[in-house]
Amino acid sequence: MAPRFPEPEWFVALGRLMAARGELFRRIGYADTRFVARVLPDEEGGDAQRNIASADVAIANIGISMTGYALSRAEALAPAAAASFDPDFTICARESVWRRMLDEIARHGRPELRHTLNSLVLMGEEMWLESADQLREDKFYRFNQTLQEFFNLAAQLPAD
Repeated sequence: MAPRFPEPEWFVALGRLMAARGELFRRIGYADTRFVARVLPDEEGGDAQRNIASADVAIANIGISMTGYALSRAEALAPAAAASFDPDFTICARESVWRRMLDEIARHGRPELRHTLNSLVLMGEEMWLESADQLREDKFYRFNQTLQEFFNLAAQLPAD
């Protein structure tokens, strides 16, 4: 059975594809970052996003490290361990937002412009960043194209 988002093995599968597509990532540039992908439960009411952003209520907190042109680590983090992982930033979104982006990637190889990581975070309504350090949070923007291309590799994973 193929790994499914947000299992760490799903990210590891993307890492293998990243290694196979090394030229694409070398062209974009290296990424040296450690971040958490936080998947939050879907709930009614749009203004509640920050109230549920805690690692304690997340469906998943996946710690991801990228070094150079490769994924170097992907692991599930217990709520208490999310902070000790010491991420540069945490990408937070409800499960339905992550799934919408990944469904578009599966269909078209990439999400629509308004559903990319960068667009969603810039709007800040459906996806947002958390970080204790503004300079480290800036790594999201510095390595954004690498991060998006990494997620775009999901189009090459077997369908569920």
